[in-house]
Amino acid sequence: MVIKSFREYLDKLRSAGELVEINEEVSVDLEVAALLRQLMYSGGPAMIIRRTRERTLPIVGNLFGKWDRVAMVMEGRNLGDAISELTNMINFRAPGGLLDALKSLSELRRYAQYFPKFVNNGPVRKYEWREIDLTKIPAIRQWPHEPGRFITFGITFVKYGDYRNFGYYRLQVVGRDRFIMHWQPWRRSAMYSELEGKGEVAVVFGPDPVTMLMAGVSIPHPLDKLLITGVLRGEGVELIRGSTVDVDYPADAELVIEGELTGEYAREGPFGDHVGVYSIAKDYPIVKVKAIYSREEPLIPVTVTGKPTLEDGSIIRFGNEVIKPMLTLLMPEIVDIEIPPEGLGYVMIVSIRKRYPGHARRVMLTLWGMVPVLGKIIIVTDHDIDIKDFRQVMYAVAAHVNPARDVLIINDYPVEELDPSTPIPNLGSKVGIDATRKLPEEYGGREYPMDVDADFPKDIIDKVNRLISSTMGRNASNK
Repeated sequence: MVIKSFREYLDKLRSAGELVEINEEVSVDLEVAALLRQLMYSGGPAMIIRRTRERTLPIVGNLFGKWDRVAMVMEGRNLGDAISELTNMINFRAPGGLLDALKSLSELRRYAQYFPKFVNNGPVRKYEWREIDLTKIPAIRQWPHEPGRFITFGITFVKYGDYRNFGYYRLQVVGRDRFIMHWQPWRRSAMYSELEGKGEVAVVFGPDPVTMLMAGVSIPHPLDKLLITGVLRGEGVELIRGSTVDVDYPADAELVIEGELTGEYAREGPFGDHVGVYSIAKDYPIVKVKAIYSREEPLIPVTVTGKPTLEDGSIIRFGNEVIKPMLTLLMPEIVDIEIPPEGLGYVMIVSIRKRYPGHARRVMLTLWGMVPVLGKIIIVTDHDIDIKDFRQVMYAVAAHVNPARDVLIINDYPVEELDPSTPIPNLGSKVGIDATRKLPEEYGGREYPMDVDADFPKDIIDKVNRLISSTMGRNASNK
């Protein structure tokens, strides 16, 4: 079965030799970040830091620094099978007759197990903090020019009517009961908060690891992110209603901060972000903490940013696998999608079964329309290119791209504010590169040149492979 709780995940990591503990005192001012970054760059284990100089709660970091640890989360539930189930559920159709109705009823019962479940109590609400004091939370300063301490791995839950969303937004602590919420205007949570009017949030630390991974995945409105999380987990997430806010959040978590936006703004940043530069300082909403709850002896997840690839690379890879079936459902022509972790979500490579002139451009524009933050650069190739093989992608670009014809640039388009290449925050440009073979309508009415290996005799290829295999085998045995 999929790992269903944060503590179970830590036990799994410990048993696999992928979790270490240190008791030496480490400061949340630069030291924690430097330690965790080095662990991630070197492929090291997850780490529990028991003691900090500032007397905060214990820290656990580098949880998803290696893909093997993400795969461990899904142990017992094949990610491909879960994604297939997700596709079936999204593609569910209303019954057209009695037999269809009976079949649909059975499917609905199966899907019901994935919906969120409400409980009256849970470990996260075991203790109410008598004194609200954010200095006890291990907010860190990562880089020398940051103005203060930031919460980096808290998951912000928001609600708008029957819609819920959750995601990672950095939070700058500016007082014992106040922090600045860094969410960009096109983010789903920012939209929900504005539409709801009252701006209430719950910042959750240490829910189950699938929920933690899904918090880093962009899912467009109105798809239910919690429902998708339930499908991946194999069962719905248990939620508890907020005590002081009208927001639901996972009951089996380490700690939760309930708060409300005050309507005030304060200067946030600069912050050393995942692009490897300091992001701009800008005014963002202030949140006043109304209550803090936690389980007994909570452990607080912390992550760090910097030049790739760090822990967020694993989350990007996970998100790529999750969103792929949704995109292929909308665009069946898509064969594969690759969002390289090194590209920070700004680079997307897509292979398609091309059917008509301008097809590659339509795919680019559809992707940009669905999730503006993804794909500052989109490369579209033919279906026979293995887009996970960078050499094949570069060949397709080199062989099939005529820049004047095949490069599409769109100006004044929403982009991620963290992108340092754009002088105007949240507004930039997109570039699409059509690396597909061209149809006659795209090639001056002429047929595109034939590939040299298009009709090469298979019997000769098989013979050559046999001879190479035999020869290489003898050479290896003689060494």
